[in-house]
Amino acid sequence: MSRSTTSRDAGRSRLVILAAGCAAFMNILDGTIVNVSLPSVVHDLGVDTDVGVWIILAYSVTLAGTVLAFGKLADRIGMGRVMTWGYLLFTGSSLLCGLAPTATVLVAGRLLQGIGGGMLSATSLGAVGSYLPPERRGWGIGIVSAASALGAMLGAPLGGILSETAGWRWIFLVNLPVGLFAWYIVSFRFPRDAKTVSGRNRRTIGIDPASVLLSVIALGSLLYGISRGPEDGWLSPPVLGSVLSGVGFFVAFLFRERRSPDPLLDWGLFRDRRFLAANLANFFTSMLVAGVNFLFPFYLIYVQGLGQAATGAVLIFFSGVYVLVSPVAGRMSDRIGVRLLTTGGMVLAAGGLFVFTCLAGAPSMAAPVVLLVLLGVAYGSYLSPNNRQILNLAPPEGQGSASGVLRLLFYLGQPLGVALAEAVLRDGLPETVESISRWRALPMAELTTAFQGGFIVCAAVAALSACCSLFSSGGGKTPRP
Repeated sequence: MSRSTTSRDAGRSRLVILAAGCAAFMNILDGTIVNVSLPSVVHDLGVDTDVGVWIILAYSVTLAGTVLAFGKLADRIGMGRVMTWGYLLFTGSSLLCGLAPTATVLVAGRLLQGIGGGMLSATSLGAVGSYLPPERRGWGIGIVSAASALGAMLGAPLGGILSETAGWRWIFLVNLPVGLFAWYIVSFRFPRDAKTVSGRNRRTIGIDPASVLLSVIALGSLLYGISRGPEDGWLSPPVLGSVLSGVGFFVAFLFRERRSPDPLLDWGLFRDRRFLAANLANFFTSMLVAGVNFLFPFYLIYVQGLGQAATGAVLIFFSGVYVLVSPVAGRMSDRIGVRLLTTGGMVLAAGGLFVFTCLAGAPSMAAPVVLLVLLGVAYGSYLSPNNRQILNLAPPEGQGSASGVLRLLFYLGQPLGVALAEAVLRDGLPETVESISRWRALPMAELTTAFQGGFIVCAAVAALSACCSLFSSGGGKTPRP
C-alpha cells in the first residue's frame, strides 16, 4: 500500500470519528442539558411541571424507541445516508425547539429531535464498525465514548450557564453550528457507503411501521412509569398502569416480530452467546453508572455536608478520568483484546464500591474522591472494549442492528438503575421520612447505613457485568475478520 493511500485512509478514518463523535456528544448533551433548565422553561412558557416532564420524556422515548429501526435501516441503505438525515432532522428540530412559542410546539420539536437523535445514536457506533477496519475499531470507539462522556459532563453546567446568561432557548440553538458542521462532513467528506439499494432490492428497504409503533409505545410507557415511580409511588394507578401497559405492548411487539418476514430486531445476532453476554454486560453497566450517579450527589450533600457547587466539582473526578481513560482503553483493546479490560474494569468497580461501603461514614473526603477516580478508570477501561466486542461479533452487514441493540439496552438500563438505587435507599430510611428535605434531621449513622445499602447493590450490579464480560470476551483480539 502506498504512503498516499495510507494517508488518505487515515484522514478518512479521522473524519468518520469526528462525525460519529459529534453525534454521540450531541445525543448525550441534549439528554442532560434540558434538566437543569426546566424550571426556566416551565416558567417562561407558563405551564405546570407535568408538562415539563413531557419535554424531557418526548426526547428520551422517541430516541430509545426508534434506534432499532434506524440501525436496521442503516444496514440496508448505508450508515452515511441515515447519519446525514439524522443531522438534518436533529439540527432543524433544535431550531424549532429554540424558537418554540408554546409548550406544545416545544414538545413536538423534542419528539422530532428524538427521532433525529435515534438516527444519530444508531449510526455513531455503527459508522465505526462499518468504515474502520477491525484492528482500529477500539481506538475509534474509545474516542466516540469519550465524546459521549464529555456531553454528559458538560450538559448540566452548560445548561445552567446558558439559561442564566442567554436564556433557555440557547440550550437548543447551541446545536446548530455543531450539527451543520457535522452534516457537511457526512455529506461531502464521508466515505461512500459500500452498498446501495436499487432495482429489485429497493422493496426490502421498508421498516415495519407496526413494530416501530409498538416498540415506541412500550418503551414510552415503561420509561414514564419507571421515572415517575419513585415520586408518585410504585403502586399508584398511573405508575402501575403505565408499567403494565409497557409490558403488554412489549409482548405484542415480540409477537409481531416473530410473525414478521422481516423483523425489526435481528434475532440471529443473539445466536452467538458472546454477543448476548456482551450486551447483558452493557445493560448492567448502564444500570451501575446510573445508580451511582443518582446516589453520589445525595451522599455528598447529606452525609459529607458539601454544597451543590462543591458536589458538582467533586463529581467531575468520575467523568474527567473516564474521558481520559476511554480512548487509551480503546487503543489497548486493539492490541491485547477485551477480556482483561472489560472484566477487570467491572471487578475494579465492584471491589471499589464494596470497600467504600465500609468507609462511607468517615468524615474525610478521601474515600469518595478515590472511589470516583477508580470508577472513572473502571468505566473508561470497560466501555470502549465492550462496544468494540459487540460490533466485532456482528457481521459486516449487521453493524447498524448491533449498534441499535447496544444503544437500546443502554437506554433501558439507565432508568432501571436509578429506580433500583432509589428503592434500596428509601427502603433503608424510616417510613416517616417522606421527603428529601427531612433527611438532615436523621441521625448520621442511620442515613449512612441507607446509602451503604445503595452502594452494595451497585457493587452487585458491577459484579454481574463482570461475569457477563468474562463469558463474552473469549480472549480473542478480533472475533470477526
